[in-house]
Amino acid sequence: MKFEQSRRDDYIDHTDPLPAVKPSAGRWAEPYQPPGAQLWVVHLRRPETLPKGDARLLARLAAADMPTLRALMAQQDELARDRREGWR
Repeated sequence: MKFEQSRRDDYIDHTDPLPAVKPSAGRWAEPYQPPGAQLWVVHLRRPETLPKGDARLLARLAAADMPTLRALMAQQDELARDRREGWR
């Protein structure tokens, strides 16, 4: 049986945006706790935008609790901002 997209009114292409979901703002994705782990982990949304040449800048952070993780995220944001503005 051949699937005909033109016959379906409710067809959604895989490239269509989700109707009620807006892209999240900010550099960091949502922090999470992996199953069986005690640490909180967060990743950069777009690690390819990480400025090159500075080993202090990280694409993944982990901490024992959420306040510490938020502090690390703020520290990384400040380092990245300084790097983009030309500070070393």
